[in-house]
Amino acid sequence: MADEATRRSGMSRAEQKAATRARLVAAAGELFAERDYGDVTIADLAAHAGVAHGLLFHHFSNKEGLYRAVLDAVVTEMDSAFTAPADGDAPAIIRAALTTHLSYLATHRGVALKLIVGRRHADPTAAEVSDRSRGRALSALAALVDVDADNPVIQFVGATLVAAFDEATHFWLHTSDPFPVDALVTSLLELAVGALQGARSLDGCPDVDDAIATLRVAAHGSRSDA
Repeated sequence: MADEATRRSGMSRAEQKAATRARLVAAAGELFAERDYGDVTIADLAAHAGVAHGLLFHHFSNKEGLYRAVLDAVVTEMDSAFTAPADGDAPAIIRAALTTHLSYLATHRGVALKLIVGRRHADPTAAEVSDRSRGRALSALAALVDVDADNPVIQFVGATLVAAFDEATHFWLHTSDPFPVDALVTSLLELAVGALQGARSLDGCPDVDDAIATLRVAAHGSRSDA
């Protein structure tokens, strides 16, 4: 019967499996965006995806596995904003990455807030996925502004920026009159400049002049204006 269904669909078994998995992740993303993790049941997930309960367990083992897959999918999409060609223009890449990142958060508000709030409350799955994503984004940013991501002072700056960006984004997603994305990007880049300037007073701070200049160009568009 399964072989007959496969023939009727015109899809291979592997393609059907991938399509079912994608449908489950998409449906779960909608439910987890609307409700807390504990308020979503296996029955809810299966019904929303239009599949039998057994298929959910076949693909993800349990509800937490599906939840992790949803968060991983969101993070993969957000991470792609910070994937840059090695020979690209760093200021333009940084600004475009932040713009894409914030635009994605705005259109996936529910899951985005879980990734932010999950770091501060009892959602270890969201915290783990979120922390891994932030680590990758900070490493990409460090490479773009040519600083050593393993330097303790740069790590301190990174931790400062993560906290500031989280709070700013949380506020932005909740406000009834949000700032335009372009203005918010400029503001966040200036925050990054300020964090690097403040880090100069710390022992072991590397030369961050070029990094500051790059971020100012990203914020304002030209070195003459920076």
